[in-house]
Amino acid sequence: MHPIHVLLLTGVNNHDWARSAPYLKDLLDRSGRFIVDLVTDPQGILEDADALQAYDLLFVDYCGGAWGKVACANFAAVIREGMGLVLLHGSTVGFRDWPGAEFERIATLCWRDGTGHGAYHEFTVSITDYDHPITRGIGDFTTWDELYHRMVHTPGTDYWVLATAYSAPETRGTGHHEPMLIVSQYGKGRVFYQILGHVWPGDPAAWQQGTGMASLENTGFQQTLLRGCEWAATGEVTLP
Repeated sequence: MHPIHVLLLTGVNNHDWARSAPYLKDLLDRSGRFIVDLVTDPQGILEDADALQAYDLLFVDYCGGAWGKVACANFAAVIREGMGLVLLHGSTVGFRDWPGAEFERIATLCWRDGTGHGAYHEFTVSITDYDHPITRGIGDFTTWDELYHRMVHTPGTDYWVLATAYSAPETRGTGHHEPMLIVSQYGKGRVFYQILGHVWPGDPAAWQQGTGMASLENTGFQQTLLRGCEWAATGEVTLP
């Protein structure tokens, strides 16, 4: 079983990518299933279509503007042709200027006008699909995180929810169960969106304000992320 080669795209984010991206690279590398290249200038490598052929999976920990027409076209093309994609937490907040709004069709569910979240708090993530390879054999888990609500579905696209969390009114939530893990497909490419994973810039000691690493250090987050990465790249899950 050959290792999965991952291109981790970061460098701009309203979250603390300088902490989250190296942490995620180390998490994937230590699993023994992945080899990760972390780049902080995504446009440069995405403009090189030949260089992208070295990878099995694109991982987006980035929140900003589109990367330019060539880079955006290459990004969409490799997914359409079968490369896996993983999106993390706030990575769908950006890309509003993507040519033809294609990113929104790739992601299927995005942070757009009307989306929000309540307080950073502890809540339970409830598995809703026990048969999908990512969540098969995994139970509900509790985490500290931002609980996104009212994510916007891109018209004409389909996605499948693997887990939800209850957005409680007392935490400034909606009173509804909101998606936390989703999967979709774009062309031949499998897409996994891990909506959890908040790391806010600031004093790490003030972790209950969302400035620590608690969300990424959570066992349930790590397990579902690793399994989601493997599934997006291969269509199967061998990780525990």
